[in-house]
Amino acid sequence: MKRAYLLIQNDLAQTLEPFGLRTGTFSALAVVVASPGISQSDLSDVLNIKRSGVVVVVDELERAGVLKREPVKGDRRTNALTATPAGRNLWKKAEKAVQNHEAALFRDLDPQEIAHLRDLLGRVSRAPGSDLETEK
Repeated sequence: MKRAYLLIQNDLAQTLEPFGLRTGTFSALAVVVASPGISQSDLSDVLNIKRSGVVVVVDELERAGVLKREPVKGDRRTNALTATPAGRNLWKKAEKAVQNHEAALFRDLDPQEIAHLRDLLGRVSRAPGSDLETEK
């Protein structure tokens, strides 16, 4: 499993590199595109990473001009995150590349095998002791 993970992770990193993204920044951008106005705290929960890690990722995406944060009215401590038009455009292109990456990786599996693999991996991720919430 570790070898498969490393292969997939390395290939994904190479897929995202031309877009100036890493796995973490791509994931964060994808969540913000799908959930405009999400707070940094909620993004931390969705990505299952520490809040300090989200700040680093959001800073990076904001510097790249693909994401903006705006204070939430009535709560100056909370920022709402939205993708800029450039960010939505970047995400569309990167998402297409990621889909092609996945299709290439799984080209030797038929649709039933892919569904079975997803089911198995989902069951592993829901197994007792697999919850990473304690790392926050």
